[in-house]
Amino acid sequence: MLRLLPAAVVFLATQLAWAGPRVAVQPFSGPDADSRLVRHHVARIVANHGFAVLTSLPAVSGTGQYPQIARDRELKAFVVADIEQKGKRLAMTFLVWQGIDGSVVGRWELAAYREKLAGLLKKEFWRRLGPAIAKALAPPSTRLAPAPPMRVDASSPYDGDVEGVAWRRR
Repeated sequence: MLRLLPAAVVFLATQLAWAGPRVAVQPFSGPDADSRLVRHHVARIVANHGFAVLTSLPAVSGTGQYPQIARDRELKAFVVADIEQKGKRLAMTFLVWQGIDGSVVGRWELAAYREKLAGLLKKEFWRRLGPAIAKALAPPSTRLAPAPPMRVDASSPYDGDVEGVAWRRR
């Protein structure tokens, strides 16, 4: 029983990862500590709204790659951001790219002090970009549907009743 537990956990985690529409939160450009913190908050906000968040994808060099990546990973949208430090404030530009064709479907710009950043993201991010993430279109799935069950008739018209042979040992 205990040997099956790790396999069951991996299976369940795999199934949960595919549970909802998938959204990639790309690595954000900007100061490392700040971009990781903002990315963490954004990923949590998107996940709390029923999306399966993928954070393992590296940043892409061109937006023309988005449709192919979305098709391969079955992604509905990509969330990217550019963060700049301006004095004591952080200026951020968020973009939401849809998976089907790589076009921008949402944009939000803001500036905030680091101390106020988490609260502002929690309050405003989904209100500003949630509709764009929700309306983004995913490319058609490349997964094959399960095949219908097959019935194989292995009989032959020459088959007869099975007869046993009686024999004795002498």
